[in-house]
Amino acid sequence: MADSSRRNPSKPRISMKEIARRAGVAPMTVSRALADPDKVSPDTRARVLAVIEREGFIRNQIASAMSSTPSRRRMLGTMVPPLINSGIAEQVQGMSDACHEAGYQLLLIQGAFDPEAEEKAIRALLGWQPAGLILQAFVTSDSARHLLAAGEVAVVEISEIRGHEPIDMAVGVSNFDTAYAMTRHLIGKGYRRIGFASTPVHGNDRLQQRRIGYRQALVDHGHVYPGGLEIEVPITAQGGAAALVALSARDPELDVLFCSSDTLAIGAVQECHRRGWKIPGRMAIAGYGDMDLAAELYPRLTTLRIPRYQMGRRAVEQMLRRLKGEPELPRIVPMEFEIVERESA
Repeated sequence: MADSSRRNPSKPRISMKEIARRAGVAPMTVSRALADPDKVSPDTRARVLAVIEREGFIRNQIASAMSSTPSRRRMLGTMVPPLINSGIAEQVQGMSDACHEAGYQLLLIQGAFDPEAEEKAIRALLGWQPAGLILQAFVTSDSARHLLAAGEVAVVEISEIRGHEPIDMAVGVSNFDTAYAMTRHLIGKGYRRIGFASTPVHGNDRLQQRRIGYRQALVDHGHVYPGGLEIEVPITAQGGAAALVALSARDPELDVLFCSSDTLAIGAVQECHRRGWKIPGRMAIAGYGDMDLAAELYPRLTTLRIPRYQMGRRAVEQMLRRLKGEPELPRIVPMEFEIVERESA
């Protein structure tokens, strides 16, 4: 016997006009209940949504977008790096939650850390004519920056906030300050040969500033900058292990490895265990990001806590304030960070 609970795919879709008739309102009220809920009374919107839920109505979002001006479209576009690590995932979750609460949709497109791919992704986002763009890195493509600066769409960059002029607005931390603070902390703990392991910095403003902050802290605290104690590796645990192997071979007196991500630091900790090295007696390890596993590792990982989730939320909140026309919004919104000291360093 056929399952009578399944919908008939040949059944015609109900129209917005019919939704309005069944809810006892005008078609324009249905549209406002979906697009601008603040302009409809709670009772009316509840009645409209009840009919929509009962009838399984699906709104034609493309047609709705084409019929609205950019400032009225309840969609924000975002571009993320090609590898969604735990930090970026937290950031996107913060954005998604803030969008959902405000009645906005989040359109996500993958970008990359090179100007050509970045420009292509931004053009793809603009093709959807969103109300605004939240870009999870500083825009490096000159043509893309010109395109965004000349356009009507609001832009929030979640990026390095030191030494960059945002296209419109920026939310983030100073990666220079974070790396400087951790390096200074390690120096204060008595470490003298401090290595730095990073994923490739080319085209990545955050990682560039972390490396500069590390270098500057060494110089400012009387350490000769050890150029041979830096290495770039893939963002994997295996990369962190390889970094420890390579740098300890270059300098047998290496006593601490500062990693630009917790993923690398976890790999370095595992490599120490394989070698039978006591942490932090033979080698100390510090990370960046405070991912969930950092507190569960043995020994627990000393790291930098960055408010990724809050940055994502704040970027959306800043965008919505702009779209509402609030005056005198700050162009740059700095976020706090924290050194989380545990047993690994």
